[in-house]
Amino acid sequence: MNKIRLVIVDDHPLFREGVVAILGTEPDLEFVGQGASAEDAMRLALSLLPDIIILDINMPGGGIDAAQAITDALPVIKIMVLTGSNDEDDVLNALQAGAKAYVLKGVTAGELVDILHRVQDGQRVVTPSLMASLHLEIKPISLDDPDHGAGNKPGVAV
Repeated sequence: MNKIRLVIVDDHPLFREGVVAILGTEPDLEFVGQGASAEDAMRLALSLLPDIIILDINMPGGGIDAAQAITDALPVIKIMVLTGSNDEDDVLNALQAGAKAYVLKGVTAGELVDILHRVQDGQRVVTPSLMASLHLEIKPISLDDPDHGAGNKPGVAV
């Protein structure tokens, strides 16, 4: 069985080391690098080519900028944002920058392991509480619109 090779970048050493200590006991996960800034994230991505890089939003250089730079340079690396920010704009900006997952730091270790496996399998994951809070824009569809026949109900656009 191939291990999922991980890098974690967060400017809080205790949090970062705690994640590594707890998840490092999982037989199919391997942390190959750690960093504290967007610059570290890019350097580690280029030198180690991990399967998944875990980024915080609020770190020196910015997690969203790091996600975008890594996505542009190395699209094969999957990005998971693990953050305390439940700001709707942060969620949308991170996903647009290439993040495959947006997860709040309040998750359990078991949930995080499950999410890592899902991301590795190619799924997109957003913490359910965040999905519920994202505002969906309701766009009414005109009955006079030639693309939509009579009887259609308003659509939901994300």
